[in-house]
Amino acid sequence: MNRPSVFDYLDYRSFFQDMFHFRKKKDKFFSYRYFSKKSGFASPNFLKLVTDGARNLSNESIAKIAKGFDLKKQEREFLENLVFMNQATDHDGRNYYYKKMVSAKGAGEIKKIEKASFEYFSKWYYPVIREIVTMGERNHSPEQIAALLNPPIKVTEAKKALKLLTELGMIYLGEDGRREQGDRAVTTGPEVKSLVVANYHREMMKLAMDSLERFSANQRDISALTLGIQKHQIGEMKKRIALFRKEILDLACEHDSPDLVIQINIQAFPLTRLGES
Repeated sequence: MNRPSVFDYLDYRSFFQDMFHFRKKKDKFFSYRYFSKKSGFASPNFLKLVTDGARNLSNESIAKIAKGFDLKKQEREFLENLVFMNQATDHDGRNYYYKKMVSAKGAGEIKKIEKASFEYFSKWYYPVIREIVTMGERNHSPEQIAALLNPPIKVTEAKKALKLLTELGMIYLGEDGRREQGDRAVTTGPEVKSLVVANYHREMMKLAMDSLERFSANQRDISALTLGIQKHQIGEMKKRIALFRKEILDLACEHDSPDLVIQINIQAFPLTRLGES
């Protein structure tokens, strides 16, 4: 069994669990009591409480645990950001510490994939450019793509997007030199999924707000309903929204040569406290 590397983890509790079992297997005398004494914790089972999710960590306790596991400086810095990301209570905080983690020196290969996936959903134009490759002759240059987007982006941003989409297997060059969409889906671990989904929706909602000023009424559809419902109806509403999305997808698939990329946002959320009337 190889020594677990903190750089390969996106959940610090999982790292602690694996690291403890590794040390226990390597050194028979290693125990929760021994670890607490070595780290400087008064509680003999502090690490177990943290691993089980019964305790969170402070700056001081992070340093003690790093000492107990004999982590090096870079490992300690990564662990600190990992803990802060996992324990952050707001989206901006999780985003901040995640970016520090994936840019850390020594991060493993898994971080490269996670970082690319994270970046894909953090820029509104990445998914749009993936759709553009199916338009026209399918050989748009970065300059053409940059100008085609609305609002336009920089040529350097278009080049970076094409590179990322290719690395992720989202697009590829066919034998005829034309770009095609790949079948690969962008996936992330559960610890990052909430971040990328939130980033994606935030980007698109900003564009939706801007569209009120940038497009005339006949070029867009911005509408809303404010309703009073029973809580048990939420599930049925979600099912009907899912059916509507499928109908729109089927409509889009009727033509294999699109000439426009659009964004459709559908939101439904409470405006009163749940359980109160």
